[in-house]
Amino acid sequence: MTQSTAIMGNLSKDMRNEMESVARSIAKNSVTSATDLAKSYYYLASAGMDANQAIGALPVVEKFAVAGAFDMAKATDLLADSQSALGLSSKNAAVHQANLTRVSDVLTKANILANGSVQQFAEALTNKAAGALRHLKKDVEEGVAVLAAFADQGLKGAAAGEALNIVLRDLQQAVINNKEVWSQLGMSVYNARGKMLPLADIIGQLEKKFSSMSDKQKKETAMMLGFQERSFSAIQMLVGLSAQI
Repeated sequence: MTQSTAIMGNLSKDMRNEMESVARSIAKNSVTSATDLAKSYYYLASAGMDANQAIGALPVVEKFAVAGAFDMAKATDLLADSQSALGLSSKNAAVHQANLTRVSDVLTKANILANGSVQQFAEALTNKAAGALRHLKKDVEEGVAVLAAFADQGLKGAAAGEALNIVLRDLQQAVINNKEVWSQLGMSVYNARGKMLPLADIIGQLEKKFSSMSDKQKKETAMMLGFQERSFSAIQMLVGLSAQI
């Protein structure tokens, strides 16, 4: 505890006692020892959390570490970085803990539903995907659902994060640069207020449009819609999976 709290500044005796108590309490019902939990406060502080945030985060990160089968240092890095990249960090300890729990639950659920590990989904988020989702004000649930679909196609980890970023970016570029073609085909990327539609809905439109086309017609239509080769390659992996997303 002395080593872990050294970078937190001057803590009151009551605060340190509370931190110790929380670590011991978690250890009673976990495979993680009280000593390892005490060390984890250092990782949480290194991630920018104050004492109150660290106390709230400790049980969340511990469960995340167990679910992901990695140590507390790795769990803290992956979970804190994902939360921060998604814009879900908060100075309010209660809000911070709630958002941390949300991100942890989503990543763990993806691990259960799809052929990818908790670590791979976290690495995908922190490689551009989370930033792209934050920019578009899209929920982590929607983004990770797409990453889960990619994982079932064999695209995982940082490469999946890059692919999701490309899909979100190039869908917008394609419809803005070729709005007349999209309109003629009765397709859209944005709603009436200019907000991007859920990716499942956009992919669903492509599925419906491509369903009766030959391979040549699909390629020609993709070019008319303004898709670049690299982005369409990623989008093709999602076509047929809108219901799954």
